Amino acid sequence: MLVWNFIDVNVLMTYAHAVLGSSLLLATIPLTHATEISTASAFVEPDAAQSSRLLNIPEPMVYDLVRPLGVRQGEMEINALGDYNPYNGDLSWAPELEYGLADDWAIEVELPFENASHERYKLAIQHTLGIDDAQGAAYGWQAFVDVNKHTRAVSADATAIHAQQWADQWSSLSMLGVRVHNMNRSAQVDYLLNNTVFYDVSSRLTLGLELNQEISRGGTWRYRLTPQLHYDASQYYTVQIGTAWSTLDHPEKTQRLWSIRLIKVF
Repeated sequence: MLVWNFIDVNVLMTYAHAVLGSSLLLATIPLTHATEISTASAFVEPDAAQSSRLLNIPEPMVYDLVRPLGVRQGEMEINALGDYNPYNGDLSWAPELEYGLADDWAIEVELPFENASHERYKLAIQHTLGIDDAQGAAYGWQAFVDVNKHTRAVSADATAIHAQQWADQWSSLSMLGVRVHNMNRSAQVDYLLNNTVFYDVSSRLTLGLELNQEISRGGTWRYRLTPQLHYDASQYYTVQIGTAWSTLDHPEKTQRLWSIRLIKVF
């Protein structure tokens, strides 16, 4: 019995030394290795909802860009914006295909719907004029043609774009331009002024406030104000949600809208 107890003690001591040695060995793994593992699994912010891919300035949800300023040839994105009116139950939505035609050049095809009815065709082009890293600014322009499927009326927009990084988490995007309604008939001109301010809560989450304004030559002012939230679900998918107060479609009455945009980059 004493011999057996002695063997038991020796076995237990050997086992304890082995466990202790293993623990000490794990404890001595270099911290740099742990850092490498953490870095490798870190989230990489996508450019799905950015107005500048180099400055990481977000992109407005409603009056968005074709692709981020600084686009590269071959980049592609699909997305769809939906506006729901809770008072009459109408849903306006539009799928979009965006493609980097060449470095700093991008094109877009959009098919606007009203509920289940396809209403219009839109074709857009965008050019990046420059990106100033030192000043945190990016510049460009975009233009698009909008054709009504039923009446064949043609409208066109042309806007100058200025994106600005103000601080680590604060940025803005402004557009100034014109819209020509019924340009193939009795043309009417509106002036466009869009301003959006962004705050990056984290690499995944951004808050924004977008103001879209239209001023007719007769002095009629219409607007849409859209507080919004952008969330990067992954490196390829982004969702944007917001609510809006708008007189763009009915100047005499303010409409309340609920909005969502789903984005996928390739």
